[in-house]
Amino acid sequence: MIHGPCGNLNRLSPYMKDGKCIKQYPRALIHDTLTADDGYPQYRRRMPGLGEHFAIIQHGGTEIEIDNRWIVPYCPLPSKIFNTHLNVKYCHSIKSIKYICKYIHKGSDQAAFVIENSRDEVTIFQTGRYISSNEAVWRILGLPVHQRHPSVTHLSVHLENGQRVYFNEENIKQRAQEPPRTTLTEFFKACQNDEFAQTLLYYQMPTYYTWTAQKKWQSRKQGKVVENWPHICASDVLGRVYTVYPTNLECLHLRILLHKVTGPTLFQQLRTVDGIVCSTFKEACLNRGLLEDDRQWRNTLQEASVSDSPSQLRNLFAIILISCNPSDPKQLWLDHRESMSDDVCRQLNQLQPQISLDFTAEIFNKALTLLEGKVINISGKRLEQHGFTSPCRDLDLLPQTELLQETNYVMAKLDRIVSSTEPNLTFDQDSVYGKILKAVDDELEAIFFLDAPGGTSKTFLLNLLLAKIRSNRQVALAVTSLLEGGRTSHSMFKLPLDMGHLKTPVCNIRKGTGLAQLLQTTKLIVWDECTMAHKATMEALNRTLKDLYNSDKLMGGVCVLLAGDFRQILLVIPRGTPADELKACLKNSYLWHRVEVCKLTTNMRVHMRGDDALGEFSAQLLNIGEGKLPVNNGLICLPDNCRFIVDTEDNLLQKVYPNIHENYLQHQWLKERVILAPKNDTVDHINQLLLEKSPGTTTSFLSIDCVVEENDSVNYPAEFLNSLQPASMRPHNLQLCVGAPVMLL
Repeated sequence: MIHGPCGNLNRLSPYMKDGKCIKQYPRALIHDTLTADDGYPQYRRRMPGLGEHFAIIQHGGTEIEIDNRWIVPYCPLPSKIFNTHLNVKYCHSIKSIKYICKYIHKGSDQAAFVIENSRDEVTIFQTGRYISSNEAVWRILGLPVHQRHPSVTHLSVHLENGQRVYFNEENIKQRAQEPPRTTLTEFFKACQNDEFAQTLLYYQMPTYYTWTAQKKWQSRKQGKVVENWPHICASDVLGRVYTVYPTNLECLHLRILLHKVTGPTLFQQLRTVDGIVCSTFKEACLNRGLLEDDRQWRNTLQEASVSDSPSQLRNLFAIILISCNPSDPKQLWLDHRESMSDDVCRQLNQLQPQISLDFTAEIFNKALTLLEGKVINISGKRLEQHGFTSPCRDLDLLPQTELLQETNYVMAKLDRIVSSTEPNLTFDQDSVYGKILKAVDDELEAIFFLDAPGGTSKTFLLNLLLAKIRSNRQVALAVTSLLEGGRTSHSMFKLPLDMGHLKTPVCNIRKGTGLAQLLQTTKLIVWDECTMAHKATMEALNRTLKDLYNSDKLMGGVCVLLAGDFRQILLVIPRGTPADELKACLKNSYLWHRVEVCKLTTNMRVHMRGDDALGEFSAQLLNIGEGKLPVNNGLICLPDNCRFIVDTEDNLLQKVYPNIHENYLQHQWLKERVILAPKNDTVDHINQLLLEKSPGTTTSFLSIDCVVEENDSVNYPAEFLNSLQPASMRPHNLQLCVGAPVMLL
């Protein structure tokens, strides 16, 4: 399984093209297998001194030394069984899977041949199919050529008396009196007579029933018996309702209801919501909350206008505009603009008491200007970028908003924080504090990393540094939500979302904008919990600051303080291996060798309380994080004094949440306990079990999923979108009950 050789060893190799090997040999030497951006793996090829092997081969009468860079990936066992060369590829993404599927679906081998007629000058070319001997034997023996599993039953969807009818002159009267039966009309009849069918949705019918030649639903005789229904058998047959184009609105909304209403017996029942018969299927979908509209945002603003100030209303409207994507933001503004402009109107009346001013276009424009300022502070975008109309204003003032936000601090308060906090610093905190301030004062190009395990008062020190810089009327940016005036890294630096797939990523910050002006005046950037950030984020910030400052200095000459703990969780690479996570870690960045590491070692909880048991527990946590504890079969061996193991989920829930049906309304009791899990599926499962144990009535809230392009609605129906659950998104069916704690992000 040795390639070539080619390249510099053999320029005449058939694999050479434009002076390079088309198979990309020799490959790079790497210590661990990594997943490349195109979905194909970069296999481990050990380096010298770490298990690398060499071989001497004869090529062209000369001896050539071959190492791991020339080995084609293979598996020894299949190569020996089949006595042939087998190139093995690990399929990681759809980009590599399609390579295999291409050969499965392209059909038999084809050949082009020519039939020449000596009596005719015209040459006829035809495409013929060549069947090899092994394929001919396969067909002669009658073996299956293809297979499809599971089988899919298509289900019709139509409005009442809207099924397709085929007729001629002889049967036109009979067809008019007895329209043909369809899978939908027979589904209604089955729900009228069959108790089990009343528990099903339309698309679930083929799993338990078969559509006969007599056009009736009949219970399946084979399959797995359904629990508590001994006469019902379940198969693996899938039901798929035909898609409906959005222009056929009523039929489209009927299709949506068929995926939400169980056991309907009539079309009218589908249009019935809470005992009220709606006039259209669209109205029924709206009343069930299955369609997107601005009713909830309209009710939210209406309720808030009773008790909140106009400034708070503008804040709320800005959040709705940015985060909730209302379908008609202009109408929302028109409906509530007087409530949001009331303070502006009062201010003008106080300036001109002799004139009673009513709401005018100028007042609304002033309120709209204040609203846009809030939107810019939150998202960094103007109103027109959120599908709204920007007010008439002096555009030169816009870039100053970011700078004003970071300099609008009360200096007296900052001075009090600095004077009261500096004397409380420990020795290692004071050492780091002085080193950072000196670097800022001397304008050194430096990157510091504060290695701070839990309990060493890292946040205390970072807030003091920010207060000290800001008290000197200088700009210090906090990149975390836990620090004073902090924002997330993506909000602060406009980092691209596909960071790991870009070769040279840069921040989405244009010169001349408010954020660019802010960064050009910054003296210190404090980036907390950076250990969970991709290494490309720091590299992107470095490129951006160099461009904004027009300088080749590190970070453009801005002092950057990174903080975190590599003993805790690293960044998450979707579908990645541990090697992929290590590759994307900050320590693998080309900038890391220029980072100066500072450490905090004093555990403040132990230091303040003098508790030996607490100090022992802190030391055990550090030993776990540094990999010093023994490992048995992949499991960390914990000390006996800090280990408690439960054997079932029920015992876990009972241990952490005892008697939840009695205590679920006590907020303090809920705050004191939590169950952590590494996967979201496990978290959702535990949440569902705890909800079932709560005595409150569970209510379902359904999401509204839609496609961006209308033409894609046929390719991606609503029920398919409902089945998707991307990371950090709420489930389609969000179940809550009174007393259940909710975390708003």
